[in-house]
Amino acid sequence: MNASSLPFANLLPQNPRSRRIVIILWLLAFAAMPAWIAFDPPGWDLDVSYAAIHSLAAGHDPYADSITILEHFHSQIVLHPAATPPFIYVYSPLTLPFLRIIGTLPIWLSRDVYWLIYLAAVLAQIWVGMQAVEESERRYFVYLAPVAPFFPGFLADGTVLSGNVAHILYAIILLAAFVGWRRGSWKWFYLATLAASCVKAPYLSLVVIPILSARKQWIPAAITVFTGISLFALQRLIWPSLFEHYLESVKLMFSYSHDFGCSPAGLFSDVLYHYGIPYSFASAIFYLCYALPLFGVLFYLSRYFLRGNFSLSQWIPVLFVGVILLNPRLIEYDVAPLALPLTLIGWRFLSTFTTPPKTILFLSLFFTVANLIAVHRWELRKVIDGPLLVFFFIAGAWELLDFWSNRSSHATAIEQTATT
Repeated sequence: MNASSLPFANLLPQNPRSRRIVIILWLLAFAAMPAWIAFDPPGWDLDVSYAAIHSLAAGHDPYADSITILEHFHSQIVLHPAATPPFIYVYSPLTLPFLRIIGTLPIWLSRDVYWLIYLAAVLAQIWVGMQAVEESERRYFVYLAPVAPFFPGFLADGTVLSGNVAHILYAIILLAAFVGWRRGSWKWFYLATLAASCVKAPYLSLVVIPILSARKQWIPAAITVFTGISLFALQRLIWPSLFEHYLESVKLMFSYSHDFGCSPAGLFSDVLYHYGIPYSFASAIFYLCYALPLFGVLFYLSRYFLRGNFSLSQWIPVLFVGVILLNPRLIEYDVAPLALPLTLIGWRFLSTFTTPPKTILFLSLFFTVANLIAVHRWELRKVIDGPLLVFFFIAGAWELLDFWSNRSSHATAIEQTATT
């Protein structure tokens, strides 16, 4: 088998010397994990799922147990005012049958298998991101791929060690999207998105990717959304008590953690909460005020893509950043797949003005300054990351339109020259 035909071959350069350097970078990235784990124990989100498994095994309602834990913690908040609120299980009752199945396995086996799948998922996210890298850019981006997991949303964070299932869900969705882009078949994508929405309902917004990537996708996308909403609503009929406690635990999580994420709607909710203003209805209106125009811009750009005015590799980074912004609540793991797409957008935007060496210098300075500011506090990181996503999306959309404008002007000039 030719080395270039291997699944992750695009993560390595062709030049032997460069390939050795990149392999060393990958080895250092893997070696950094144990060092990081020594200071920050991994799997904190995975531990929440195992707590729910133990609760189910004991015949309890895991949501009721979570509510008890949260209320007990906050009833004694004066004793530990600076402590981090406990994480609780806030995935819908649809996920509980799967937890029961996992609970029948030995803990060591289920954990080891999960971490192996998780590692493959993180690599798959990077691999799909590298599909958007053009040949002229690959010589630079193969060096960035090994460090991408440590910089979700362009900013340093240890979310890759969390064990959150979102990393696996995004990997499956992105791989299914890649199949859709390459083969024109989107059935696996719709199934993946529907399954992911059973775990995290906001992921249903990702269903717009086929609409923005191919023709005649409105009906299957609408069917997927309808099915997803129906499955969510049916839980109230199938598991009324569990579903009620599930909604209550989600409400308590927001009430106690005040973590609205880094999306524009989340940051807006955070400001309203800070000033004691009710935020639920206002943030929903604010979300619609930017989500609808955002989708409009994406749809407008997609028409250019479908007409062949720019390539898939040019479209993927802008498409994915824009679609992620349609999620009303973005947490670190939601922006984890964006490290390479954001860097690609920045690279291409700056390349329209200057040379590759200057582009590298400017991006490095921007990256360093942003991270030095964001590293001080998690709240500050959110304030930076949200506007950063918006800025990069605008830059990417502008670059695509500028590319098409220049290409169109060049074609017109050639045509005029030919007629004269």
